[in-house]
Amino acid sequence: MRDSSLDLLKGIACVMMVLAHTQLQLDLPSKVLTFLGSFTPILFFAVSGITADFQARKYPVAGIIITYAMIFMLGLSFTPMARENFTNFWVPFDMDILQIIAVGVLTLYLVQRFLNPGPWFHLGAAITIFALKLATDTLRDTWWMADLAYVVVEPGNFVIIPWLFPFFLGMSCYLAPNRHNLWLAGSALLALGTAWGAGVTLGIDNRWDMTTGYFLFSLFLTATSFYIARRLPSTAVTRLFAPLLWLGKSSFLFLYVHMGVIWLVRHYTQGIWGTYWIWPAVGAASLVLIWVLPPLFGALRIPAVMARFPAWILLLALVLGTPLVLPSGAPLVLTQLVLGLIFSLYYAALTQELKGLAWPAARPAQGG
Repeated sequence: MRDSSLDLLKGIACVMMVLAHTQLQLDLPSKVLTFLGSFTPILFFAVSGITADFQARKYPVAGIIITYAMIFMLGLSFTPMARENFTNFWVPFDMDILQIIAVGVLTLYLVQRFLNPGPWFHLGAAITIFALKLATDTLRDTWWMADLAYVVVEPGNFVIIPWLFPFFLGMSCYLAPNRHNLWLAGSALLALGTAWGAGVTLGIDNRWDMTTGYFLFSLFLTATSFYIARRLPSTAVTRLFAPLLWLGKSSFLFLYVHMGVIWLVRHYTQGIWGTYWIWPAVGAASLVLIWVLPPLFGALRIPAVMARFPAWILLLALVLGTPLVLPSGAPLVLTQLVLGLIFSLYYAALTQELKGLAWPAARPAQGG
């Protein structure tokens, strides 16, 4: 059965995405909301990784690896909207949201499949990954660390170290008794207060070069969010937070839609970007598109086309190939947006087909 608390958290993360990607800095209230929005990837990744626990009990390894390899590559269609002055994916290659989700969920799947550990293991893994980040900071000037940049270590957008930690943190919060989440939130808050009292520079808002303050506040925010969402009765969640649940179920589509709207507003409107109008404009346009796109694409018979696996190979070829033939700017961004919308609307059909693949295939039974 679908866990409504996870859909609720994803719906909240969708709202936070708008705050994070519009970066409004007009006054204290807008700065506070933008600050909270900077933790969007933490909550989104924490919830996204939990699917690995279900998949580890149901699907073979080969099918999951192929599935997330496809998501990794098809998710490159998101990059042109997120990277200013985008020309291609490879100069330099930089991990973005869907790449780290693919790597994070696959990593958790393998852990759950072969180790099936408890919540303390996952919490320890989250802390260890951040500790590795602090250790690698001292080695950035070495030549061999430069070869790992933008994928494994910083600098980079969503590099493996430290951005794998929210996936393990989310799994810990999900598997643990809910009272443990309250204890974790309290411990993180106590550590923040102690560090602040000792005069440590926390840099809580530094998501780009993740600081100890950002990490501790991420622990507090994630544990608190899981605690509250899991404490709410499912009937109350369904009745009181239906719009957020709907948004959470459409979170993958919302990821593409809201970034496309933001790109269009930023480049083609005057007087909205940098004002409070940006939030209702992006929010309303995104909700309308989420409502309109499925029947529109259905009328164009795109679902029937994407039900065939060769269509996904063609879609992947278009995602990877269009930067080679289209000029940068609107032609490239809008083309990749359309490809990404198709991907986000129908990826479930693709993944259901791929997840069941086993390698090597089982031999057919011999007849008597």
